[in-house]
Amino acid sequence: MTAPVQKQVLINARALIADPAHWTRSVLACTAAGDNIAWYDPSAAKWCAVGAIYRATFDLVGDPREATRIGKKVARSISPIWCCRSLMSINDLRGHEAVLAVFDKALAAA
Repeated sequence: MTAPVQKQVLINARALIADPAHWTRSVLACTAAGDNIAWYDPSAAKWCAVGAIYRATFDLVGDPREATRIGKKVARSISPIWCCRSLMSINDLRGHEAVLAVFDKALAAA
């Protein structure tokens, strides 16, 4: 994947979850009511950090499998920025502000 594509995915993913009302923990995505749902479902209204990366990738490529493949690479590429903790762990254990800080640091380095 090219660096410009990865950067665009990160920009779009961060925008999806910038508002805490559109961010979640412990699931990739859910509806506004909090029901677990596929991250690519049009009814999804909240995403975790990884779910947001997958969704932002899907919005660019239009295929869930390809979005998952590319999204995993993007998520792995920014995880080492925070002492080798996985992005999911940061999302679920450290919270919204920590997730945005990871995105911001990755974007600054891109």
